[in-house]
Amino acid sequence: MKSISLAIIATTTLLAATAPIMAADSDMTDEQIQSRFDVAFGLAVTSQYVSRGVPQSDGLAVQGYIEPSYGIFYIGVWASNVGPVIFNAPATLEVDLYAGVRPTFGNLTVDFGYAHYFYNNGFGNAGEFYLKPSYAFSDMFSAGAQVFYSVTANAFSYGEINATVSLPHNFAISAAVGTDFAGNTNWNAGASWTLKDTVTFDARVHGHTTAGTRIVGTVSVGSTLNTLLGR
Repeated sequence: MKSISLAIIATTTLLAATAPIMAADSDMTDEQIQSRFDVAFGLAVTSQYVSRGVPQSDGLAVQGYIEPSYGIFYIGVWASNVGPVIFNAPATLEVDLYAGVRPTFGNLTVDFGYAHYFYNNGFGNAGEFYLKPSYAFSDMFSAGAQVFYSVTANAFSYGEINATVSLPHNFAISAAVGTDFAGNTNWNAGASWTLKDTVTFDARVHGHTTAGTRIVGTVSVGSTLNTLLGR
């Protein structure tokens, strides 16, 4: 019941914040309104699904997402096959539903929202509030943090700091260090190359206090509706 109440409070807060913006939008032209609406989508194939340093698939994983947005507000769904036993019952599919706001203040972007994770075995379903601020110090360097608060456990569940360095010819290197509610530490570091702002090839090393170290390769394709329409 507490998780449902918290979700209702979050939804009410988002709606209250949206009201003045929607009122202002009523004075906008159809073209301006259309430009504020967008849909991001993508598909990825990875050698192993790893979350917070812990493997979630026995091997190859196929993942996809779709995220409609209007201005700073967004909702989305993300899905992936999973492999290991989760909460003593085998699961084969994870589906995440999420919603939030992503305002920008100059070089600072603050992403705040709620995500709920569903598994097809019915075990391990849980929800988290998240806060993901990031700051672009220059065209080449950006850094940020991520904090997750578990609705199910009513406690901190994960925190992370991360950084990305953009290199010439669409290359980039990035790294992150995080810790979970149990005090386990994880880290990852890798390099990526993006082709025409659409296809990204990523090679990454993941490490975890108890789950060990593994190398993961991922190929992803992503775009937005406005990009395809040339807006």
